[in-house]
Amino acid sequence: MCRAPWCELTHDPQLTPLERPLRRIRMTVAAAAAATLALTASACAGDEGDVDGEGGGGGMLNMQIGEVRSFIPGGSGESEGYRVMKNIYDGLVYYNNETGEAENLVAEEITSEDNQTWTIKIKSGLTFHNGEAVDANAFIRSWNRTAYAPNVLPLNYFFATIAGYEEMNPEPLPAEEWADPEVPEYADVDVTELSGLTAVDDLTLQVELTAPFIGFPTMLGYEAFYPVAEECLADTEACEKKPIGNGPFMFEEEYNVESGGTAVTWADYAGDKKPSIDGVNWKVYLEGSDCWADFLTGDIDVCRPTAADYEAAVNDEELAERRIQQPDPSVLMLGFPLYVDTYQDVDLRRALSMAIDREGVRTVVGPDRFYPLDTWVPDSILGGGQGACGEYCTYDPDAAAALLEEAGGWPEGEKLEIVVNDASDNLDIFRAIGDSITESIGVEYELVSMEWTDFLGARENHTVTGPFRSGWSPDYNLNENYLEPIYGGGAATNDQGWENEEYDAKIAEAGAAATIDEAVTLYQEAEMILAEDMPSIPIFGETINFFYTERVDNVIINPIYAGPGGDAELRDIEIVE
Repeated sequence: MCRAPWCELTHDPQLTPLERPLRRIRMTVAAAAAATLALTASACAGDEGDVDGEGGGGGMLNMQIGEVRSFIPGGSGESEGYRVMKNIYDGLVYYNNETGEAENLVAEEITSEDNQTWTIKIKSGLTFHNGEAVDANAFIRSWNRTAYAPNVLPLNYFFATIAGYEEMNPEPLPAEEWADPEVPEYADVDVTELSGLTAVDDLTLQVELTAPFIGFPTMLGYEAFYPVAEECLADTEACEKKPIGNGPFMFEEEYNVESGGTAVTWADYAGDKKPSIDGVNWKVYLEGSDCWADFLTGDIDVCRPTAADYEAAVNDEELAERRIQQPDPSVLMLGFPLYVDTYQDVDLRRALSMAIDREGVRTVVGPDRFYPLDTWVPDSILGGGQGACGEYCTYDPDAAAALLEEAGGWPEGEKLEIVVNDASDNLDIFRAIGDSITESIGVEYELVSMEWTDFLGARENHTVTGPFRSGWSPDYNLNENYLEPIYGGGAATNDQGWENEEYDAKIAEAGAAATIDEAVTLYQEAEMILAEDMPSIPIFGETINFFYTERVDNVIINPIYAGPGGDAELRDIEIVE
């Protein structure tokens, strides 16, 4: 799904192109529409007179946000941009608050006779904030823009299953030929449109995939598949500041990436579940800052306490009445830079994992916020919870020391660099992890803190020289979503620099499965292959612990759409003051 000091890719970010070649990951089965999560639970460059931004009459909500990379579909791929975009855009489907099931939103129906050719009927009468029609071409131009390699957009790989993708995505030129060392360049790419997309008529989109793909409809609630207005593409710079969406909220003034902005409820919204609030003020928190102090003064309506504030928060009797606690399918990991010689030996990686006292760290940073993780896919996700990490995610200092010795020991005179983005919460958590490793096996560590976008760029460009914070929140409810996007595509593509032909073959086999059940089993087998190589350490699964102020009610946390730090469904929340 991130998602900002606390956010992570998916659903993990600035308004610049991706810093290295596009992820060339072939997406596979997402999830059956019937699968459920096991969880409790304005004009862009035009005239402001062209839109009607009157609010819903319920007051303004105040929310925290981190740093946003993009407001145009396909350009974000991180939690904070996604949190805004899911409210200013409507996708073809929307994920149910309780089950995670994909339910039609802009789509009237999505059908296929062979799971390869899909027909999408779009509801009539829907428009963008500037009055343009939301039709088949609105989706086609959006998808083509993201799928076109020279645009270098982070969610490009979501279109790899659609016919014509390969022709639009040749290998990039050698890096020494790029004008900007951080922006890939390509030889002339004459094909600019996916051959698999056809507007049968204004409200009918036909999608031809390269192979049968039973879960295709379930992916369509994600940002990559949102529609885009023509006016937006005519001036993308303006649209990044004041996007033209088709959802229930719209910007009347430009958004500032460093301070935030205000979106009002769109009076002409014709979709389902129009919000009751007048709009939302998003305040940005950067460089290690967080929303808790502003929450306590009532200036932010929904917030999660950091590790430093957690104990006081949960022991506050007044706050206890306004606490939301529920399982969260987000996971926290420590990724290895396998392109660095120090981390080539799997026994060293296993040793570091077994040297982490997860229960002890959990006690330090808030026991109700996390649970020790022994798998790469959490049990709240379809196909997850199989404990693939096994003994290597069990705290055992003696076994860790023995494994480290088998790996040739730790390099003399070197410190273990643990690289994190600069949110204070991350610093507290990974300092506790580093302390545990030092105490268990005597390896001294250094915590390396980086600004959020620099951190992402360093991971993506393979310039991180030590284990790094890694996390994931779901885009949809299937174990595949925790495997292929993070670890697939080969060493040049994923952040770890990991490659395993057996793993890639198993992922491909699962993608061609005839049924969801078969696919889930094959993805589980792929996870076991991942476990053997251990390119990352599972550390914690997360538990949502959000608090809300007295002025709001009906605070619902959607497990698929929830952003870290404190979030809520803006389509449902009510202001009661």
